[in-house]
Amino acid sequence: MFNRLGLKKLGKIKNFLTLYTSGLGRNDIELLLKKDTVDAFSYLKAKTDLEKQTDQPKSLKFYIRAARKIFLSFVMQLSPARRLVYGIGFILFIAGIFYTDKAYILFSFLVLNLLLALELVDKLTTRDELEIAREIQLSLQPSHIPTTDQFSFSTYSEPARIVGGDFYDIIRPADDKIISIIGDVSDKGVSAALYAVYTQSVFQSLSETQTSPSRIMESLNEVIGKRLRDGDFVTAAVALFDPKEKSVTITRAGHNWPLHYCARTRDISELKPKGPSIGMIDNPQFSNQLEEHKIFLEKGDFLLLYTDGITEAFDGENRMFDITGLKSAIRETAHKSSKEIIDHINHQLNNFTDCGELHDDATMVAVKIN
Repeated sequence: MFNRLGLKKLGKIKNFLTLYTSGLGRNDIELLLKKDTVDAFSYLKAKTDLEKQTDQPKSLKFYIRAARKIFLSFVMQLSPARRLVYGIGFILFIAGIFYTDKAYILFSFLVLNLLLALELVDKLTTRDELEIAREIQLSLQPSHIPTTDQFSFSTYSEPARIVGGDFYDIIRPADDKIISIIGDVSDKGVSAALYAVYTQSVFQSLSETQTSPSRIMESLNEVIGKRLRDGDFVTAAVALFDPKEKSVTITRAGHNWPLHYCARTRDISELKPKGPSIGMIDNPQFSNQLEEHKIFLEKGDFLLLYTDGITEAFDGENRMFDITGLKSAIRETAHKSSKEIIDHINHQLNNFTDCGELHDDATMVAVKIN
């Protein structure tokens, strides 16, 4: 009978452990130790004046003072009421150790877990709101990708967080031409997502009356630049595809150089029209520095617009995927469709990062010439 009771308890413990560790993998532990902990420490450290004290000798006294400042930085992030609750729990814990009283330790455990539950609910509520913001951001992405007999488009976009600062759009105005934009807001998170949505909305409005990439970019700088916070900017590339000429005209505002694979020569060239980022300088200086680059395309050619989240992805040894890795992935599948090429790039990227989390938003707009 005792054996049966023991086995029953062991079964319950096993079921509890299975439930408690569900979804847990090796990558999650590595992420907790290598990224989450480091990010939390960096965030709290940034709230102190430790960054200004780099010239001080690293003595034991310095580290004790630094630990105290980071601890206070952590406590001050709590609301006043929760800060009080945390203080009570902390004092109860110290008292329990000092007086060897288990009741104090138990009360401190309950108090600190109550505080943890409150903070977790806040985080989950914020996450739900961010999920709604993500749905709104995704709804602005083109639901239908225009195609012609000459051009086949494919896209990919993945934010590093729930919402991101990357954006893209592909629009077919009244004529047969197609206008595409890809962009990246300098900031991250919610503020970057708001700027991205705003920039994309302005682009959609402008593309109804303008088809010149440089004119569109000038108007974006005129409208968006005035509303960006100091220090923020937007990089973008606008491309106009002309099916009749089988050509593309590109204007770039501080963005990554688009890549052109020539099927005839099997070379990959970087298209480098000059242009400052949106919000860096005002018109007309912005317009004077803006260039257009027009090339004629042939059957089998491939064009890729992308954000720096692709080339600046890191592996476990802190090496970048870089433009070399991107070009290599394109060459390996250049004879395939735009969708297959993007899928292969994404596959190579995942292999390179060992399926780790992205450090930055990653977006691609690919065009295959039929």
